[in-house]
Amino acid sequence: MVREAEKQFVSSLKNYKMVETYAYLSKVYTRLDQPLTALDHLKNGLQAFPNDATLLTFAARIHEQLGELDSSANYYKQILKQEAANVEAIACMGTNYFYSDQPEVALKYYRRILQMGVNKPELFMNIGLCCFYCQQLDLALACIDQSLTISTDDVSADLWYDASHIMLANCNSKMAQRCLRLALAANPDHAESLCNLGVLKMHEGQFIQAKNLFNSAATKGPHLFEAHYNLALLASKMGMYEESLRSVKASLELFPEHVYSLLLKRKLEQHFIIP
Repeated sequence: MVREAEKQFVSSLKNYKMVETYAYLSKVYTRLDQPLTALDHLKNGLQAFPNDATLLTFAARIHEQLGELDSSANYYKQILKQEAANVEAIACMGTNYFYSDQPEVALKYYRRILQMGVNKPELFMNIGLCCFYCQQLDLALACIDQSLTISTDDVSADLWYDASHIMLANCNSKMAQRCLRLALAANPDHAESLCNLGVLKMHEGQFIQAKNLFNSAATKGPHLFEAHYNLALLASKMGMYEESLRSVKASLELFPEHVYSLLLKRKLEQHFIIP
């Protein structure tokens, strides 16, 4: 069906060029796991329809999925030049600045979205995190409280998980554990919360509970290299070197450049080399 859709869209472009056709054709190639071909068609569309916001948005999304965040940000900047009230572009620019260690700039973007009338729990949480990293603790707690108050079941686990980071940054590990447990109550399959709760248990010396949590996190979040690394670190502390080596290799399969996994692997291999 996807190949048939490709033929129909290509035929449509030969007859008459439309913005929507270029956009849908890029979707088809994205579905076929051909993002570069999708980008080529979007560039052709932008030549026919310069600075079209729809085509720019599709190109920005594909670059973001490819991990090319600088290119994605440039496209979103072009979108904002054409549509200053484009919520997606504003939000993505805010995210880009936040992860570029510029929370004060990101805060301006998120506040702009709030001024436009958007009232979402995720937005309040993002504003709260920006305020926290800008050292505006009173505003941060107020925004996080508002976020959790209006949250729905589908996002509450992520919100409680974010709140746990604030508690940890305030050196309140007990409250962080409560936040993580509330996240798991909202979504028992939230792998990130399982992993972080395991780390806190490991620091308390409760190794068996920590190991069970790491195993659950690795099962429910196969994309998380942190679960495998933490399990390897815990097994190493418990003297279970073979299990630790297996886990650290699993971590490196997911993230080959992870420095701490590489160091742990090198250290573990010495146990098997030295008689």
